[in-house]
Amino acid sequence: MNWNLNLPTGTRDKLFREAEAAYKLEHTVQDFFKKRGFMRIETPIIEFEDVFSLETKETHYRFFDEKGRMLALRPDMTLPIGRVVHTTGVLLPVKLAYSGKIFRANASHGGDRNEEMQTGIELIGYGSRKAEVECLLSGIRLMRELQIPDFQMELGHAGFYELLLQKLSLSATEEVEFRKLLQNKSLSDMEVFAKQFEPQWTRFLCALPRLFGQVETTISEAKELLPDAELYAPLDEILEIAATIKQAEPDALLTVDIGLVQELRYYTGLIFRGFANFAADYFLSGGRYDRLSEHFGMEKVPAVGLALHLDAILALKERHGLTEKLATKRVLIHYDLAELGAAERYYQENPDSTLSLLDSENESIAFARKWKIETVVSFQKEGMKVIFERGERV
Repeated sequence: MNWNLNLPTGTRDKLFREAEAAYKLEHTVQDFFKKRGFMRIETPIIEFEDVFSLETKETHYRFFDEKGRMLALRPDMTLPIGRVVHTTGVLLPVKLAYSGKIFRANASHGGDRNEEMQTGIELIGYGSRKAEVECLLSGIRLMRELQIPDFQMELGHAGFYELLLQKLSLSATEEVEFRKLLQNKSLSDMEVFAKQFEPQWTRFLCALPRLFGQVETTISEAKELLPDAELYAPLDEILEIAATIKQAEPDALLTVDIGLVQELRYYTGLIFRGFANFAADYFLSGGRYDRLSEHFGMEKVPAVGLALHLDAILALKERHGLTEKLATKRVLIHYDLAELGAAERYYQENPDSTLSLLDSENESIAFARKWKIETVVSFQKEGMKVIFERGERV
């Protein structure tokens, strides 16, 4: 059989040290959330595609089941958790934590990962701003525990964007163009787009791609440019939440992006992203999504979520030299099969040892040299003896 040695686009193997570091990172994050009172939830990798109908289908890995029904590899964790909560009678409010793989079929030339390890939290049934505060504090303190240097949290508001769309009366096609202009921070293209509106709106729209930075001064500038005071309320909410976070974390680096729009369209309130030096893009994101329950035929249920892209965080830790070296055992135990009992007893009493699965002492010594194991002991019918020590045969 001829095997294609290339992996599917956007996927990769993790070996040895990287795999161990990824495993430890996932468990460190989950332990952190458990200590903050979140309960673990797991959902299938495969779902009916209808669960993800709020997202763009072009990015889905889609296939049919044996009955001809359309399935998808999950491209997102929030929607499956919403399905569980809103279709199984889970008592609300509830604080949930998760981790698992997500899959998105990105363009082959873009360099994006099509398979990602994601972990995060969902606070469902909480309408208080304390839920946003909990997500932000969790993100900030978790990054400190992971020793991520120069971490900053960028705030925005999906409600501001929705109100702005209403004021501008954009068509569906115009909204798609407008969203792209904001995501790309394109000043020149925004100037062309803004010419169709009245002068007071043109002035604000031309400035919008550059309205990001320090929270208080950026929001103050935005209010001076806005021609309609109805748009102040979401900005005031950002100010209030930022001030609340500063009470508990006075050294937290908080910024704001007035034109921030999330790729997923189910957000309704405060939204946020996390960045750090040497990170190519944001590796933390989330926000409030109070209308997601309506997607599952339920009444409005308040909810806030935080998602972490673990592969990106692991790569960032590697760049900063924050991942541990692969731990190797100090002692290799060679043994004759007739002496397995004695070898096993030695292994149980010496946690920094491992059993050799090779037949001859020479093979065990060669293995120890290859993997930089300091000592080889050998169990024969005559008893135990040291046959290799610090790179030399004894």
